[in-house]
Amino acid sequence: MASEAQSNMLGWLPPDLAALAVDLSVVAGSREYCFPLDAAPAVLENLLINGITVLGGDLWDLENDEYFSSGESWYIDSVQGESAESREERGRATAREFFMRYATATNKRVTFVVKSNSAAS
Repeated sequence: MASEAQSNMLGWLPPDLAALAVDLSVVAGSREYCFPLDAAPAVLENLLINGITVLGGDLWDLENDEYFSSGESWYIDSVQGESAESREERGRATAREFFMRYATATNKRVTFVVKSNSAAS
């Protein structure tokens, strides 16, 4: 079963995006959900719009119906004194750059590391 923060995350997504999620705990032993790379920008925007803090994410490969961590990831480091708005914009740019790097790959999936907070519970 995916972690509580991951399950809460799904609740903030519209049904069409949530339906794309694959529970990696069932297929790869990781307690998170992954999404097709082409859906990742929409997932990111929906999370941010709903006030979810996105800390980063990981890239997964789908080969022969099996999921494997690619070892690639993106994370947003904290910057002392940075406003929440600036961090969100920097995070959005970092994530989009990461998504674009793999945009032509059809076998890639993305996870999102989210901060569990009371606004998102």
